[in-house]
Amino acid sequence: MRASSRFAPSPTGPLHLGSLVTALASWLDARANGQYWYLRIEDLDPPREEPGASDLIMQQLKAHGLKWDVWSGSDARSGALFQSNRHDAYVAALEQLIAQGQAYPCTCSRKKLQYAIDSGKTTHNPDGEIIYPGYCRPAQPEGLSAPQAALIFRQQDRDGCAWRFRSPSGDDFVIRRADGLWAYHLAVVVDDGYQGITHVLRGDDLLHAAPRHQVLREALGLPPIAVQHVPVVKNDQGEKLSKQTKAPPLRTDSQEVIRLQLEFAWSHLEFQMPRGWIARVSGSWKRLQQQPIRAYPPAL
Repeated sequence: MRASSRFAPSPTGPLHLGSLVTALASWLDARANGQYWYLRIEDLDPPREEPGASDLIMQQLKAHGLKWDVWSGSDARSGALFQSNRHDAYVAALEQLIAQGQAYPCTCSRKKLQYAIDSGKTTHNPDGEIIYPGYCRPAQPEGLSAPQAALIFRQQDRDGCAWRFRSPSGDDFVIRRADGLWAYHLAVVVDDGYQGITHVLRGDDLLHAAPRHQVLREALGLPPIAVQHVPVVKNDQGEKLSKQTKAPPLRTDSQEVIRLQLEFAWSHLEFQMPRGWIARVSGSWKRLQQQPIRAYPPAL
């Protein structure tokens, strides 16, 4: 089977220079290694999504020459996989974990978790998330049949409970939120397995998620993945470029601006990535530079 990679943005707004750096790094790495490069739209949080953002993201990638390989499944649109079509797959994965005694319902509120911090019972992890103090964690894992697991999931789903993964390290994290929305950790692992992803190159803001994804893959019987991280782009205040830090969107209305944006992204990679990696992908970068640039109407 041919190796494959993916770029997986959330449609909470347009791509910005930080997004372009990650997309370019992932695309160059895949092309240099003869891998498929898929686009996955992580549209699992409707309250935070921006209307039209998915189509805009696709336009921005095309304008910068970052064309993805077509994913032709029934859950695809424009050759990209949309996670909003994958609910049944996530349910099946959660029921499997429940049956194995590796997922349990959690009724803890944010107030209760904050109290655990205030009383010294737990701390924050490097990402600022409260390390779960184990209030709802069962004393012993309980093996169940598939029908029993499905019944328990449906009951707790009606009761509005969150679901946590029982991690061997004690870092029990949410895989389905109390509002019924799927957590990033479960969805990304399930879909990487579904698409046969073998290599992932993503921002180092997800560095601390790697152990979680590894233990989830093992629990679900999925093969390991080679993961590499790219230092994210930060603003003058040392903050990661994002919608929250008011990063301006990538422009697609000028060939010259598109070229400058690509050159900025490449310069960041040249400065931040290992020399061997730069040497390996430089041929793909040169070929990208030689492609004609197509400008689109203004992104916003």
